[in-house]
Amino acid sequence: MKKTPFLFFVLILILLDQGLKIWVFYNQDVLFFPGWWWDNIPFFDIVYLENSGMAFGLLNNSGAWIKLFLSLFRVFAVFFLFYFVLKRFGSFSTFSLFVLGLLIAGACGNCIDSVFYESWGLNREGLGGGVFSGNVIDMFRVSFFPPIFNLADSFITVGCVLGLVFYKKLSGLSS
Repeated sequence: MKKTPFLFFVLILILLDQGLKIWVFYNQDVLFFPGWWWDNIPFFDIVYLENSGMAFGLLNNSGAWIKLFLSLFRVFAVFFLFYFVLKRFGSFSTFSLFVLGLLIAGACGNCIDSVFYESWGLNREGLGGGVFSGNVIDMFRVSFFPPIFNLADSFITVGCVLGLVFYKKLSGLSS
């Protein structure tokens, strides 16, 4: 696989995530009105929730310094993972690049929220710090999985599960 299709794949996933989050932000008041397509799925709902912490609400509402640390960590993780993949691009299989693309897009999607959303006015409940103090917007609620999550979280989860299940295939190890 060439770098251009990989970068396009990651960009499309980020745009899907950001587009959905922005749509939910601007439509949060009407999400509770009946008549949406998801009303027909008994275990699924779209809601609006801002998460100032990390996955599954851990460290939510833990203060400005923790928020700043989490945001800086996200930025570092995205840049490190992206650099790692581009530096060793030729050594990865197409499947490995798919998994890594999911991880990069998911991390980058949540990183954008965390770094910019408050300063862009896309948070209701901000810390007042502007850049690096935004909350991640979550919107998916399923009855059998209590945490509310977003598309970027789904990309990260699927990437991690595929990475764990197909570890030997991804690492080039033989059985």
